[in-house]
Amino acid sequence: MITASNLALDLNKVEQSSPAGFPGLLNLPHIEKTFWRGMTIYSLEDPANHLFVILKGRVKVVRSSPDGQQKIVSIRYRDDLLGELALTGNSARRMDEAIALDTTRVAMIRVSDFWNAARRDSALMQNAMQYLASQLAGAYQQIESLVFENNHRRLAQALLDLSGEAARAGESNIRLTHEELAQLIGSTREVVTGMMIEFRQSGLIDYKRGDIRPNLARLKRFLDENTPLPQPPYPV
Repeated sequence: MITASNLALDLNKVEQSSPAGFPGLLNLPHIEKTFWRGMTIYSLEDPANHLFVILKGRVKVVRSSPDGQQKIVSIRYRDDLLGELALTGNSARRMDEAIALDTTRVAMIRVSDFWNAARRDSALMQNAMQYLASQLAGAYQQIESLVFENNHRRLAQALLDLSGEAARAGESNIRLTHEELAQLIGSTREVVTGMMIEFRQSGLIDYKRGDIRPNLARLKRFLDENTPLPQPPYPV
């Protein structure tokens, strides 16, 4: 997934108060709140009047179908933004929901305060536009993957992306259930469980009790060379 952090020229050169590539964002008025695992940070149809910066923990952003099926849009880590669609101004209500995956602390910034600051700071306005454009590019990438890639390649790419995001947040492993991985790549838990067994037997990953340790070199080779795995006994 493309995050606002990817847009920064060099994260090591950005000051500590620059979450998600927005210099000085936490200098704006904000309040901090803590959410335990499973708690909802914001829900579908909530008023979209705040941005959230993750100070600690992980969050899944979820869209739900009318019949209750869920698709994880993204996993967000420390320093990522949440609720950024409020910046588009197209809707006064949330179109997704954010749920804490760990004990998570966030900073809540009013959208009105953000835009007041952005009007005075052209760099902040430019960062906002670049960030929204990057999120749109990420959405297109997800659509392309769902249409053109099979489950094996979607899972491999998701593990690579998640590994990079976890490393950026200082985490060495990916901590997601098979159900969460299935919701992320648009599959089912049973299919993901079968693929995870195949990936482990092929040396692409190692995992134990929800801690997934991808072999990055082998996953990249699998994607680059389109190396086939043993044919699974379920449709892909």
